[in-house]
Amino acid sequence: GTTTVPARYPPDPKLGNWVMTQRQQYQRMQKGKTSSMNTERIQLLEGLAFKWSIYKDPWSEKGWYVQFKRLAEFHRIHGTAAVPARYPP
Repeated sequence: GTTTVPARYPPDPKLGNWVMTQRQQYQRMQKGKTSSMNTERIQLLEGLAFKWSIYKDPWSEKGWYVQFKRLAEFHRIHGTAAVPARYPP
């Protein structure tokens, strides 16, 4: 099973909204803002392997290496690391 429920989840829209709210409250807590999220809720959700983000974070350590490999491949093909702003075209 998975807890990667998208915000728009047609089989159960209320669940999708609730999950989106948990992610937002977690982010607020991480930023030191007022939040309904707490340690107990985090532990309960993480006990279900809850995904705090369903998006791949390009700035995470793993994401950095993924993007670096893409740049290396671009360099291999084009002989430069000067990637155009609109790439791929």
